[in-house]
Amino acid sequence: MHYLLLLPLLGIAVFFIGLPLGVSIPLYILILIISGLMYWVIYRAMKKKTESGVEALVGTEARVVSVLEANEDAQYLIKIRGEIWKAKSSDLLIQGDIAKITSIDGLTLSIRKTK
Repeated sequence: MHYLLLLPLLGIAVFFIGLPLGVSIPLYILILIISGLMYWVIYRAMKKKTESGVEALVGTEARVVSVLEANEDAQYLIKIRGEIWKAKSSDLLIQGDIAKITSIDGLTLSIRKTK
């Protein structure tokens, strides 16, 4: 797969296979154009940021599985994307409520009840 990056270098071979210059030069220019477009697509794909890990959870919704502490700074177990996480919230939630993840502090998620 990485050999495709050598396409312009390998394209020089068109001058040595016996084709006339009237054919070799346009063919090599075509190889250069194709290589440039390919490099541009690869560059854009590498530059594109993708969120992964815990940071990708912010803004998503989760279901309350269990209430650990029901006080001002209540703690819950929530289920998101098939995983159970510990969460805290100033909102009072009950089992089955849907909450939105607002921030992350270590491995504890802060949640807010969705309206």
